Amino acid sequence: MQIDFMTLWDYQDPVTSAMRFQTQLAEAVASGDLPLELEIITQLARTHSLRHQFDEAHQLLDAMTPRLTAHTERARLRWLLERGRCFNSAADKEAARPLFEQAWQLALALKEDYLAIDAAHMVAIAAPLEEQRRWHQLAMALAERSSDEKVRGWLPSLYSNQGWTLFELGRLEEARQYQQKCLAWHAQHHNPAKAFIARWSLARLTRAQGLHEQALTELTQLQAQMVEAGEPEDGYLFEELGENALALSDPAAAEYFARAWFLLSQDPWLKANAAERLARLKQLAKL
Repeated sequence: MQIDFMTLWDYQDPVTSAMRFQTQLAEAVASGDLPLELEIITQLARTHSLRHQFDEAHQLLDAMTPRLTAHTERARLRWLLERGRCFNSAADKEAARPLFEQAWQLALALKEDYLAIDAAHMVAIAAPLEEQRRWHQLAMALAERSSDEKVRGWLPSLYSNQGWTLFELGRLEEARQYQQKCLAWHAQHHNPAKAFIARWSLARLTRAQGLHEQALTELTQLQAQMVEAGEPEDGYLFEELGENALALSDPAAAEYFARAWFLLSQDPWLKANAAERLARLKQLAKL
């Protein structure tokens, strides 16, 4: 018995996801399907790590460890990924990285390309900036040569991640190429919401190159098209409008920053982790 775990996941709602996995776990236990049971337990552990319940996640993974055998290698692979993710989410990248690297090697051996890419992209997250590019390349190469649409579905995220790594390295033209690949993917697959994010990323690169008037034009067009498409207002878009207007001494900057502050200050993650950024927005908004 196999389950497409992606149909059970809502990463924005780990509680509901956990309930779904609990239902599937009961069915796997009842049928005596040990490999599936152990795989589901790894996903339950992930629902805890997403809620920062790291002790609970580790306890689940600890309890299943003695039950892993040569016949449950995919469960072992998922165990490595989720143990690593648990450490990474707890800001222990040193403990996380070797687990992701082991997962990468095991996934290649098992020909589990989807999970191999997952492992490589997690190594990139845990690795220092100068090493991230190589791991993105390994993952992209695996996805690009695959005929499996599920595996190829990793590509837009990988293109975007590589673009931001190159951005951080100051390699802006190369970064633009990857963000354009990301945009082309979403346009081809008729995903306008994600295409809007890719266009925002390209406008951010335009600002980084000092082309503020061009960036402001790109963002103004993007804002109009998002309104037309019925997309909700986006604080990050208003923040970018404000930054470019500020660089051009445009008096509209304060209004943009005010809208950005109003929207972004409602984000719990930003409130907990980016207080200085929010304070700067408020100051620039002259509130």
